[in-house]
Parts: sequence; structure tokens; C-alpha cells
Amino acid sequence: MRFVWMMACTAVMAALIWAPGADAQSKPAGPPAAQASNAPAVAERASELLKQMGNYIGSAEQFTFHADITFDHVLPTGQKLQYAATEDVALRRPGGLYVEWSGDLGDRQFWYDGASVTLFDPATNFYASDAAPADIDAMLDKAVDKLGFSPPLADLLYRNPYEAVRGKVQYGLYLGTTQVNGRTCHSLAFVDQDVDWQIWIDTGPQLTPCKLVITYKAQPSQPQFSAVFTDWNFAPRIAEPVFKPQLPPGTEKISFAPVASSVSQK
Repeated sequence: MRFVWMMACTAVMAALIWAPGADAQSKPAGPPAAQASNAPAVAERASELLKQMGNYIGSAEQFTFHADITFDHVLPTGQKLQYAATEDVALRRPGGLYVEWSGDLGDRQFWYDGASVTLFDPATNFYASDAAPADIDAMLDKAVDKLGFSPPLADLLYRNPYEAVRGKVQYGLYLGTTQVNGRTCHSLAFVDQDVDWQIWIDTGPQLTPCKLVITYKAQPSQPQFSAVFTDWNFAPRIAEPVFKPQLPPGTEKISFAPVASSVSQK
């Protein structure tokens, strides 16, 4: 599984930081049974619901959603500070994506129009842009592997979200149903090599995420990231200019510098 929920890029003499991450330095212990067999131990109900959610989102040609986000920042002393942000996403396949992030540590805007990606920090006079493949999946792969960043919650934007999140699962549980902001949702819990994560999935008719919590257990103080989802819309009216960069006069273009080692979980 590749959790790249935060986004960052750096350039010579300037930096546009969405939020930090880090590669894991050790492989946490899993349950004895899973270690003994070297095979994932995932409850069938949990795996099936995750696949159904992935199929539902991945089959959509367009959608929009809103997420209320909290995330931890760990000080050198080990103290965790919690920050908040909101994220709005508009997606149209094969080649349209807009992400707007507004948070305690700053705002970011991301555009993809089927030919290029652009990242802008409104608090600075700089933006970064680069050529991109013609479809969203290939664009996200390039952003992570070559440009060193990825839009938050990127795994949900792939054509096959189940494949994007299932790869490194060691074991998983189905925990029944519960309420999230008035929505009845299935509760699932999973353990990966580097993270523990929970996801709540609407019981229907739209099998969308209600909430996500990630614990980066291989990092000092085990920081967490959480997102509560609302306003899923699978028949939005998205104007074409939404996917084109809207930059104020006087902004200066800078180059992406790969920083994948500091922002990705693989």
C-alpha cells in the first residue's frame, strides 16, 4: 500500500510544502499467525467491502468531495502538535483533477488538465509546473516517483483504489457498523508494514468513505492523519476551466525537485 496523503515539492531557492511524511525505517511486527504463514490474514468481509468501495469510486467518470482533516506534526522533543485542514477535490476522467487544500499550516492548490500538473502556494510568489501523462493514474505515478509529491488522499483517485491500498496489508478486521456524522458506516481496520489504518465505508447506496484514520507507527511518536468525508457528488457540473491553473499576476515559475524519500510511504 502506498499512503501518500500529504503533498510536497521543493525547488532551488524556494519550497512549496504541503505536509511532511517519511519512509519507514523498520518493519513492525504483525500477528503471530500472519508472520508464521507469511500470508495476509484479512477477514473476508473486510476485504470484500474495501473492494466494493474501490469499484464504486473507480468506476465513476467524475466526482467531487469535501474532507475535514486533522494531522499530527512531531517536534524534535517528541511532542505531537495537531493541525487541521480542509480539502476539496474535483475529478473528471481521464485527464482532469483539481485539489484545494486550506489549513493551519497554509493553503495549496493543485491542477491537472491532462497535459501538465501545477502546484501553487498562495502565500508565496511561486508555482511549480511540469508535463504530465494523459490519464490520472499515470499522472499520479509520475508525481510520486519523479516529482516527489502527490495530492492528499491520492489512493482514492486511482481507477482501482482497492489495488492502490491493498498491496501491503498484513491483516484486517471487520468491526461492524457505527455512525459517522449521521451516516451509518461499516468499520474496517487494517495493519500494513508501516502504518495501521481504519476506514469507515457508507452502508449504501453510495459505497463511499465516511472517515479514514492512519497511524504512522514506524515514525517517532506515531503521528496520525484523519479525514472525515462529506458531500460526495457523482454527477457534478464541473466547468472545464476548473482544471486549468488560475494564477495571480506576478507569480514566478520554479522547478520541481524530487523529494520522494521524505514524502512517501511504500
